Amino acid sequence: MQTVAPLVEIYTSEAGAVYQCNRRNRLRLHFAGTQTTLKVEAFLRLRKVVEGINLHEMATSTNRCSDFEVITICGCDRCFVLTLPELIAFKELLDGARFMLELNSMLHECLHAEVA
Repeated sequence: MQTVAPLVEIYTSEAGAVYQCNRRNRLRLHFAGTQTTLKVEAFLRLRKVVEGINLHEMATSTNRCSDFEVITICGCDRCFVLTLPELIAFKELLDGARFMLELNSMLHECLHAEVA
């Protein structure tokens, strides 16, 4: 009998949500009506790629190729094709999830620190 691993909510915005599966050590990204399961390392690579996109340049460019961005990363079987508004929402979702992961890590370290 296989049981479903419980998901812990990491961060939620109007655009989507990020959940953590402690049993499989994965993050589940819900965005634009789809779900993507990522290892933590792949999630961090995805965030870094999104951070590297110049949103200002994309917004001010008149080239048709600037209307969207194609994002692929190693360790993810999904290709994201996002418009500028979707990219802004996606960036907020990834940044919020990253902040919450760092905060949880710091709290865990503080609570489990040995008193010297």
